This record gives sequence, structure tokens and C-alpha cells, in this order.
Amino acid sequence: MKRQQNLGKKTAIRLYKTIHQRSPRQGMLPYDPFWIVRSSVHNCHVSIFLGLIHDFSQQQNQVPCTAEMLITAYDLYCRVVTTNPNPGKLEANASDAVLLDINRAWQLSGQLTAGVISLVQCVQCQARYVVVNNMPKPFQQCPICAVWADKSGRRRWMTVKPRKNTTKSGSLTPNQLNQLNQ
Repeated sequence: MKRQQNLGKKTAIRLYKTIHQRSPRQGMLPYDPFWIVRSSVHNCHVSIFLGLIHDFSQQQNQVPCTAEMLITAYDLYCRVVTTNPNPGKLEANASDAVLLDINRAWQLSGQLTAGVISLVQCVQCQARYVVVNNMPKPFQQCPICAVWADKSGRRRWMTVKPRKNTTKSGSLTPNQLNQLNQ
């Protein structure tokens, strides 16, 4: 609703409180497309679901997603991700490894139709993945190829990989601090 009606975040939250008589859940709201780039795992889940929506739309020659298509794609998405034999930490914490709820799935299908997000194909691994069209290029990377895992096993985007420019003592030199602050 925020994106479709050009409402600000505060206005959308106030409207939600008025309608539901309670505050929305903490975190990003279902219509926020930036949830996709928050982690590579989110992007993988969105890519699976919207890839199914795209394929169903192509197969049935229907550009806007119908309710039947949405429900079928969501059901298939749930079946696929719950059978993952090796879920990541983020997926393991979710109930049944399903990171998308039906509300976010519906919002994402609308954003795909509206052109806010789109599916692209990775040049390296040939996987389809979702990008937010108005994000800078560093945030439009493949969630499979352009990630690394830290010591705890958490997957991170290559663009946020920490710098290893430390001295032997582990502290930064004054020149390195100036470079980081610029």
C-alpha cells in the first residue's frame, strides 16, 4: 500500500494502527522491497517464489498474477523450502524454513507486476534471482555467487565484506581510519 499510494513509512504505520488497533510487527513491513536485499537467504527465497510466479504466468499467458497462480506458487514454494536437507541458520530459525508468509508473497507478486522488482539471470551460475530496480548495482548481486560466509556460517553479501587492513596489533593506523571515515 505504501508503494502503490506513495505514502510515507510513518503515515503507513499510523494507518495500520488505525485500522488494526495495534502496532505492526517489528521489522520490515511486508510491502518493503528492501527486505529482499537484507540477506542473500531472503533473496533466494524470493527468487524461488517469484520464479514460480513468472513461470506460471508465462505458461498461462497471463501477465498479472491471478489468485489461483499465487496460491499454487506459494504452496509449491513451501514444499520446496521445507524439504531443504541443509537449511542455513536463518532458515533453521523460521518455522518449517518458510521465510515468506502469504502476505509478503502477495506483496512481492504485485511489486513484480508493477516493475518495482524484477528477475534477472546470473552470468556466472545461470540462476534467476530478484533485484530491486531502484537499488544501486552493488545490491543487485546474485545471492548464490556474490556471497561469502563468516566464521559463524552466516552468509553475507560480497559488498559488505569487512576490510582486512589492520596492523599487527589489530588496530587501524591513522591513515586507515581517515580512509574509512571518508
